Amino acid sequence: MNLRTVLHLFVLSSGILAAVRGPVLAGERLQAPQAGQARPLRYGRVAAEGVAILNLADEKGKEIARPKKGQLVAVFKENTTGWLEVEVPGGYPVWVFGKFLQPSSDAKVFEVTGNAVNLRPAPSNDVTSFPLPQHLQSGDKVRFIEQFEPEKPLAETWVRVWSPPGVHGCVKSSAVAGLTQGEEGERLWSAELVNLPSDPPARTSAPRPREPSEAERREVEARAALEEARALMEKERARETPDFDAVESALNAVVARGGAVAIEARAELRTLSTLREAAGLKSDLERLRQQRAEEVLGKQEEVWASSKLKDPLGSVFATRGVLERRTGADGIARFYLRFGGNISAELTCSSGRYDLSAFAGTEVGVQGASSSSRTGEVPTYEVARLEVLAVR
Repeated sequence: MNLRTVLHLFVLSSGILAAVRGPVLAGERLQAPQAGQARPLRYGRVAAEGVAILNLADEKGKEIARPKKGQLVAVFKENTTGWLEVEVPGGYPVWVFGKFLQPSSDAKVFEVTGNAVNLRPAPSNDVTSFPLPQHLQSGDKVRFIEQFEPEKPLAETWVRVWSPPGVHGCVKSSAVAGLTQGEEGERLWSAELVNLPSDPPARTSAPRPREPSEAERREVEARAALEEARALMEKERARETPDFDAVESALNAVVARGGAVAIEARAELRTLSTLREAAGLKSDLERLRQQRAEEVLGKQEEVWASSKLKDPLGSVFATRGVLERRTGADGIARFYLRFGGNISAELTCSSGRYDLSAFAGTEVGVQGASSSSRTGEVPTYEVARLEVLAVR
């Protein structure tokens, strides 16, 4: 068995293609598929002249082949949007960056040195050269066609190679017709391989990467601006009191650019409007809560003032009652006055003049400045003078 035949035998090991892939010489045949090799759903033929096989299942995809009318194809996948994934005998001429390749003993064969290496329709990694769905893996071998910039080292330029078996292009379902009655797809496929030319398609020169158009550059810039506006919106969304003015300005700037990205920016503006409305409702609820708390505190203060007027000692002490000590879950002792069966005040003595614990259980009168309680339920008095009225 000669080298060209060996190059077209492939073995599937752990789901990784590990064979030399490329066109075969006249007179050679592809061996029977190995166990585990994906088989086509069916075979068909290109239905018309000018049909392009693309790198993506999208009409804006980049062409990787333009087979003649009647060219046999193997169909491996059919999706619901009217696209097929197909393979042609001998594979497609695709581009791999040279740093992922190393020479082998055969000058026309390169070994892949990285995993998940992209196969691209043009010698470029920009948005106009989106990679094919399949990838090369470390140890795969591919057949060389040409080097994009021969004057550069291999690791610094692109290399055109034949795609391996299992790499598929995309074509519209309407562009592929079924085989006629009596035609056998596998037999026809083997015959196509036998008749493949030994050399790659003639090319006058390798194409230089196309510079993005002004419209494409504008779209890329608009996309970046939209993503920045989205990130800013998420940042404000997480704040307790968000300020969406800057987000609105950024989204309006994207809309002003026009194009397809402007449609997405308008959708984000609708989302922003909803977020603003929700933030406004939250703010209104907080204001109502504070207003209600102030009203309750005012009524409590009125009750305390009224109680003091009815108390014969109200003019002598700021407050009075039975002193109670309570220890909270935090382990801190707090002191309260109970008067008329209810807690009427909380006491503190930051000066240390009085040990309030020593007066627990006694009725005391207190002079001192008052302030709102931490809980808002009763006033807090800073004890300046304390007098025992009764011991219980």
